[in-house]
Amino acid sequence: MLLQTQNLSKNFGTVKALDQVSFQLETGKTYSIVGESGSGKTTLARLITGLERPDFGSIHLNGKLIASGSFHLSAEKRAVGLVFQDYALFPHLTVEKNIEYGIAKTKDKKRIVESLLTLVNLEGYGSRYPHELSGGQQQRVALARALAPEPQLLILDEPFSNLDTSLRNYLRTELFNILQQTGVSSIFVTHDTKDALAVSDEILILRNGQLLQQATPEKLYQQPATPYIAQLFDFLVALSPQLVQKFGYSCQPNRKYYLRSRDFKINQDTDYQIATQVKRSVFMGTYYTTYLQIEEEEIMIEHQEELKQTTMNLGWQEADLLIFD
Repeated sequence: MLLQTQNLSKNFGTVKALDQVSFQLETGKTYSIVGESGSGKTTLARLITGLERPDFGSIHLNGKLIASGSFHLSAEKRAVGLVFQDYALFPHLTVEKNIEYGIAKTKDKKRIVESLLTLVNLEGYGSRYPHELSGGQQQRVALARALAPEPQLLILDEPFSNLDTSLRNYLRTELFNILQQTGVSSIFVTHDTKDALAVSDEILILRNGQLLQQATPEKLYQQPATPYIAQLFDFLVALSPQLVQKFGYSCQPNRKYYLRSRDFKINQDTDYQIATQVKRSVFMGTYYTTYLQIEEEEIMIEHQEELKQTTMNLGWQEADLLIFD
């Protein structure tokens, strides 16, 4: 087991940033910690790297205690690398000197720097300064600097948040390929589920300082533990028990019902269906937002095509219904 946290907790004044977070990560895998702003994901990353101290709980790296409520191993002794969101390159140092920073006392640092520049496709850039590089190039320098000490674990904090969409898609693939070549275990800290899905063997979902679920991308999508997790990966439509019954489904007490928008079927043979009226459709670029009236209730779905019929049958398959306590 590479990393293990047990009941990890951290408060900032009266704010509970992390609350009893426990999980295990395996060697050689790529993970993502996903959560909205204030979920505790950056605090968790800083606790693992040693930039913060936990109030309670423990962190073990390869079976060795590195942090607890009463013990703190300094960040430089943890073999955990960190790529900051803003890259945190030293503006007065060249690319070569930036990469050398964490291995200044290593005898063959010149060879290490050259091999890392090759790895991140920046051969010949060693004498340049950060301001002479593009955002994507700066990110790769920050990655090379973090890899130089050969960490057992590498954490990347929102590595694509400062990049435009087309560049982030390209660099996401490039960064993942680089990490695959090194074989280093890594954690991506992100609020973007697309980034997480693209790079992760497993994803950890944080909300309000609590770990809601840890699973493979497939399981998170197919078996989400909460409605919040389900809506992170797709547009979710809440159905009242009364509406579910109108479709012909027998409701259970104390349950909440949801369907992904894509799982609604129009004028098809399905397990459950009902007549509905199209109130209006709004063009949203790659899809239409459509408002449907079912007796006294209105729901909103996303559909690839404009629904021009006044009335139609709306249905769904029982296997697609998401049910939560």
